[in-house]
Amino acid sequence: MSQALLLTKNILANQTLQKKLQELNDEVWCSTWLLDQIQRFGVPVFVSQQFQVVIFGKSLSDEEVQTLLQPLLEYPLILLREVEQEPTEEEREKWTELGLQGYLAEIDSQEVIREKIALAIMKRNQAKESNQRVVPFPNSENRSEFDSTLIRLTGKEQTVMNLLVRAQGEVMTRKELCEKIWSEGNTASNMSQLSCMINRIKRKFENQGVDGRIIVTHWGRGYQLSDYFYQQCASYAQSFY
Repeated sequence: MSQALLLTKNILANQTLQKKLQELNDEVWCSTWLLDQIQRFGVPVFVSQQFQVVIFGKSLSDEEVQTLLQPLLEYPLILLREVEQEPTEEEREKWTELGLQGYLAEIDSQEVIREKIALAIMKRNQAKESNQRVVPFPNSENRSEFDSTLIRLTGKEQTVMNLLVRAQGEVMTRKELCEKIWSEGNTASNMSQLSCMINRIKRKFENQGVDGRIIVTHWGRGYQLSDYFYQQCASYAQSFY
């Protein structure tokens, strides 16, 4: 049995999915109040303590889900989206990169919902193992300290860091980064995903005690590694990323 939080604008709109989850012996809290709290003030501490799964209801827009993903990704939660129809492969890739781990639909049977949740849990656990990267820690001259600092990066986050390191401290434009990361180049969607990735990378470094200014944003231009970070860490980063 797991505890699930279903974030929605209208609790009546999610009754079918809520009932199926409860029949699987899951405890489900369907809440508009918590949606408002997270949007206005951030994630309350008890959310990560009480729930294992967070579901974004179908009443939420894609833009709202994308905004909500950012603070929730800081916690070890399974993040799922309720949909009326299955997303395309392109949409799946986009949302996976943003941190979403799966989809649930009203028309899904209990068995399908159970298997989708189990698959999401398995993917999250695999990602924890495969995305663990050792990164250099500024101000440290002891190699063992480098080895003890772990930051988990997704595949595309790692690609972003590779590209910025290889730029040798020079500015890379958003267009250049998008064209190297995605085959379709600098679409509006990819530009938005790039901004989200940069912010996630900064937070991951900050959570390990590394100054979030390792990546400098040049508004209207692009991004570069800070001179300090590049000088201190580039030689090590080339080995680890």
